[in-house]
Amino acid sequence: MASLGKMTSGHYRRHNLDQLVHAALTNAKQLNKPFDYKIIAAVDQFHIGGLTATLKMIELADFKPQDRVLDIGCGIGGPARTIACTCHCHVTGIDLSEDYCQAARLISWQLNMGDQTQFIRANALKIPFKNNSYSALWTQHITMNIGDKKALMTEFYRVLKPAGQLLMYEVLCTTRANDSIKYPLPWARKSEDSFLDNAHNYKALLHNCGFELKHFEDVSATAIVSIQRVIERISQGEKKDPSLEIILGDGLLTMMENLLESLNNDTLSVIEFIATKPSSLG
Repeated sequence: MASLGKMTSGHYRRHNLDQLVHAALTNAKQLNKPFDYKIIAAVDQFHIGGLTATLKMIELADFKPQDRVLDIGCGIGGPARTIACTCHCHVTGIDLSEDYCQAARLISWQLNMGDQTQFIRANALKIPFKNNSYSALWTQHITMNIGDKKALMTEFYRVLKPAGQLLMYEVLCTTRANDSIKYPLPWARKSEDSFLDNAHNYKALLHNCGFELKHFEDVSATAIVSIQRVIERISQGEKKDPSLEIILGDGLLTMMENLLESLNNDTLSVIEFIATKPSSLG
C-alpha cells in the first residue's frame, strides 16, 4: 500500500492547501458564519456533479439524526458537512492525505461545524474502526484510485453495521482496457495510476462480499452537463470552481475535457450504487 499512498497523495497534493482554502472561504465571505452548504459548495464539493450529486445521494440515503456516517475518501470534507447539516447526524471523514484532513478540519471549525464532523488520516483498506461501527458508508470517486477492490469492499462490509447502507458515487469504465481512455483525468495523470472497472464486476464483487444491491443508476447524462459547465467557465476565464482549481491546479481544463470525451463516447460512466449489509447474518 505504500505505492498507492504515494501515488494518490502525490496526484492530489497541493502546497499550502489550508491557506488556499482559507482564501477561498474569505472570498466567499463565509468565515465564522453559520454553515450554508449552498454558498460554500464551490469551495468544498470536489467531485463530478458537485452539490447536486451530493444532495441527490443524501435524499436516497434518508439519513436519520442517530445515524453514524463514515465518508471514505472525504477530501476537504464538503459532503460530510452537507450530510451533517441537512440530516443532523455526526459524520466522520477519512482520507489518505493529511493535507486534505487538515483543510477539512479548518473549514469545519471556521464554519461552526467542528462538533458535527471529524476528519482522520486513514487508509481505506485499513479503516481504524471496530467491526459494525457505522450505520452508513459514503464514497464519491475513490475506487478509481484503488486496485484491490475486493479488499476494499471486504473492509467496507466489516465496519458497516447490519442493515447499514453503503452509498457509492463512482466512475466506472465500459471497456476492460484503460488503453482507449485519454489521460490525464481528475484522478490520475496516466493510465497506470488509474484502477477503473466495469459495472458487471462491481455488482459481482458487492454480491460476493455479502452486500445486497438496492439501487443502481447510470447518471452519466447529468454528469456530462455538469462537466460541460465547468469547462465553459474555465474557458471563459471565470473562477467559480475554486475547489477544483485548488486541488488540481492549471491542468484542470485538460482533465475535464478528457473526462467529457470519455463520457460522451461511452468509455466511462458515472454510477450511483446503494447496497446494504443484511440485517441478519445467520
